[in-house]
Amino acid sequence: MEIELTLVWAIIVTITLGIIITFLFKLKKTHDQDISHKEDEIQNLNKKLDTKQTKAWQVGVNTTSGNYHQILGDFALLSKYDQVITLSTTSQQPSLDLIGINEESLDFLEIKKKGAKTSPKENHVRRLIEEKKVSYKVFDIELPESFTIEERIKKEKKSKIKKSVEKTDKTNLQKIEAQKTNSNAYESWTESNDEFLKNYWNDQSNNQSRDEKIQELCDKLGRNKGSINSRLNKLGLE
Repeated sequence: MEIELTLVWAIIVTITLGIIITFLFKLKKTHDQDISHKEDEIQNLNKKLDTKQTKAWQVGVNTTSGNYHQILGDFALLSKYDQVITLSTTSQQPSLDLIGINEESLDFLEIKKKGAKTSPKENHVRRLIEEKKVSYKVFDIELPESFTIEERIKKEKKSKIKKSVEKTDKTNLQKIEAQKTNSNAYESWTESNDEFLKNYWNDQSNNQSRDEKIQELCDKLGRNKGSINSRLNKLGLE
């Protein structure tokens, strides 16, 4: 009878250990997948940025039959202006080619083959210029992780916005780095997370030391020790 009881307990312990090992294996697999996913996201962002840059079209050198006339026009205008600025765009059919600058004037230039008509979009640009609906603006750009563009504003307000953006960027970078080792770092605690934490911490049959419990909770919940300790205090479990 005693042997049978021992055998039953051995089977129960074996099954329990098997379940725990399976759970931990699945948790590690999920954690590895999350890390891989985050790294893929970063790589995709870099690829998109590279693709955007390679697709930039230089206005003065397009893919139409006007290439030859465009290039000749660029060189011819060099003698007429102190500066000839060739514009760049991501559009394949831009409405403006160059900007010519002299001491007393700034001219918006469109180069056409002799006899060629201007397009509706080019006519629209011409109308805006002739109606003096033109302004000079300075934009500040910050690149990545998050991309923002904004018109330059008063110094005080700009400083506050910049600090806010820098704080957000820093937090995002910290989150990505932290989640490489703790999959749920910087994520909000859910009710199920709290319930699991309470049950595990208050389990009287668990003979682990405090540090062992903390480490186990880190592994199971995908968080670091500081986060676990902070949550225990918040829930009044310490």
